[in-house]
Amino acid sequence: MKYAFVVIQTILFLFSIGNYVVADVPNFISGNGITVRSVSKVNNELYDVIVTSGEVRGDQKIRILLPHDYMTSGPNRRYPVLYLLHGGMGGADDWTAKGGTARWTVGNLPLITVMPNGDPFGWYTNWVNPGNAAPQNWRTFHNEKLIPWIDANLRTVAKKQGRAIAGLSMGGFGAIRYAEVYPHLYNYAASFSGALDLLDWRTQTVILGSETIDKKPLNGPFGTPYLPWTSSGWFAQNPITHASTLHGVHVAIYTGNQGIVESTMRDAAIRMHNMLNSLNIPHHYNDYGNGKSIGHNCPGRHEFSCWNAALIDVAPRMMAVLEQKY
Repeated sequence: MKYAFVVIQTILFLFSIGNYVVADVPNFISGNGITVRSVSKVNNELYDVIVTSGEVRGDQKIRILLPHDYMTSGPNRRYPVLYLLHGGMGGADDWTAKGGTARWTVGNLPLITVMPNGDPFGWYTNWVNPGNAAPQNWRTFHNEKLIPWIDANLRTVAKKQGRAIAGLSMGGFGAIRYAEVYPHLYNYAASFSGALDLLDWRTQTVILGSETIDKKPLNGPFGTPYLPWTSSGWFAQNPITHASTLHGVHVAIYTGNQGIVESTMRDAAIRMHNMLNSLNIPHHYNDYGNGKSIGHNCPGRHEFSCWNAALIDVAPRMMAVLEQKY
């Protein structure tokens, strides 16, 4: 009797006065080369899913932010997806728990936001020399495994017109590079202080230093940096080298100019900006300098207050071109 009473209560709850409300709770299941190990609900809209894949070593956290009305909007409502990438030394939590304000920036939009782990120093690429850290196929994992898995588990607009990608620093590199390799997957790509020029010796120094910290092969992500540029992984994976493939993708580049690291990223942003102009590829370019022009307490440095400001600025631009389905 007690069980029957609970069932009746649940049915009555799902009926409002004159309206039938469907509570569509996500049920994340394995598939598309991804095995689900655990699911935890952080709050009503935020989920952490721990998965494994044959493309990358170990457990990987996928943090997923759902729109406020996802549970009650009905089975025919489908949402566009933003893939939001973290930076170096970061992880899947960064955009919602470690300085990032995505919960308030994009969480209020009719948009699913997926924040995958990309390893603290994975560099969003398929490694040339993973060594004992194999496999390290981050590009394949995110684009060929994660995207179809998300589309299979959530009510997404499962096509190019319904996807955007953005990221900060290392993730800015990943966002633009992924859109170059998979232009058929992304409608919009945005870089916030991204490492967009792998041939810049200062960027190489940062990357080589980070792999030393991570105790992975020094030449792991892109190979030996001392080969002739045209035959090296650094050239082959350089976003500027492949800028022409961004035809048909909406692109946004954000940068400040304060501090050594941000100044390095700014130089790369300028070179990418000039390359896109030479190729007649329309794009939004925002060099906010010391941060005053973009606001939100951004000091123009390589830090989250500026990346939050960039996300606030780019979100309506993305939403203007992303497809919704009602």
